[in-house]
Amino acid sequence: MTIELRREPVHSPFGGSVAARVLRCPASVGLVEKVPAYLRKVSAYAERGTALHMAMALLIDNARSLEGLVGEIISGYTITRDDVENALRPAYAYVDALLDAPGAQFFVEQHVAFPTIPGAFGTVDLLPRIGSTVHVIDFKFGVGVRVLALYPDGDEDVLNAQLMFYAAAARHSLPGFFAGVDEIVLTILQPVVSIEPDAEMVSSVTVTHAELDAFITIYRTACAEAMSDAPRLESGSWCRFCPARPICPEHTKPLLDLAQLAVLKPAFNGGAPPPKEAYLQALADGLNLVDATKDIRVALHDQAKAALQNGDSVPGYALSAGRAERHWRNEIAAQVALLGLGFEHDDIVEAEVMRSPKQIELRAKARGLKVPQELIASRRSGVSLVRSENVRNPVLGPVELARTFSEALAAFNKEAKA
Repeated sequence: MTIELRREPVHSPFGGSVAARVLRCPASVGLVEKVPAYLRKVSAYAERGTALHMAMALLIDNARSLEGLVGEIISGYTITRDDVENALRPAYAYVDALLDAPGAQFFVEQHVAFPTIPGAFGTVDLLPRIGSTVHVIDFKFGVGVRVLALYPDGDEDVLNAQLMFYAAAARHSLPGFFAGVDEIVLTILQPVVSIEPDAEMVSSVTVTHAELDAFITIYRTACAEAMSDAPRLESGSWCRFCPARPICPEHTKPLLDLAQLAVLKPAFNGGAPPPKEAYLQALADGLNLVDATKDIRVALHDQAKAALQNGDSVPGYALSAGRAERHWRNEIAAQVALLGLGFEHDDIVEAEVMRSPKQIELRAKARGLKVPQELIASRRSGVSLVRSENVRNPVLGPVELARTFSEALAAFNKEAKA
């Protein structure tokens, strides 16, 4: 059975999922708006997370059993046995115990609007009330990235902006539900296997109404700055899932620095050669710049490929049928399995992309580990992004294929009527 998503068709530029980014980099709002909407598409990892969110809603509503979810297709992603056992089962066990409390009331997948900012909205995963306490719960099913309700930041602790957004928006949108509430508990629920073996699945912090009021003021100021003529631009961890990285000055700057990397002048006419230390420093600077460009390379590649698959033209580039190669049967399941075998996150993922079976096998050999062969399959690599002059087997994107078929069908029908 296939299930389609029940979320809003359009994401808010000031919504909860981007709240941390807006607070730290207001300029990102305008940059993201310049990216064609279909190129802001989520990754396969985020698609899995979205599907598991929907699966949790089905479980909470008693519309599905855990066993019944295995093999179910939700918004294009097929729920696996590993997903059920390692992610959904532990998360649902926590939620089920919470909702089983006497007098518990709750909203699931609840649309909420943030006060004082037009067009700022989001969806709260789960919003239970038990007595005079409201829990604002956000599910996280991503692999390798630990998310906390409260982050240490130097001498201070920083509250999770996404949870603060949802709490403030829920209080504004559901005043009756919050009437008489004394405590508001913000919770990140992230299955342990998704991050690291010794991590806690639950991260919670209690906030006051006064803290929500203060957040509303701070966030409104950041959103106003985002709409100003010269909003602040700042890079950091909040850039991780920003679709505007290919055009962001902070992220493209290393490319310009790499192009202008100073070249040491050779010694002619008996002049003294540059000191060895200067040359070694130039090597270090070059390596640092190359490392800084890895992240943006992935974003550029993925968006160009998506544009071509959509039927658009990216000058100088095309899609080509790939060659036969080994690949992971299921990247999410493989990552979970490899983490469980003792591999480090950096052994498995580089620049947000999972390493190839060959790369990880080399690291396994060095560590005295073994990669289970059942995690690997072999097939043609599908479609690759290449320079136009290097295309061996040109491939049309699915949108272009559909357009070509539609035109051929229309021409056929026209001739048939003649």
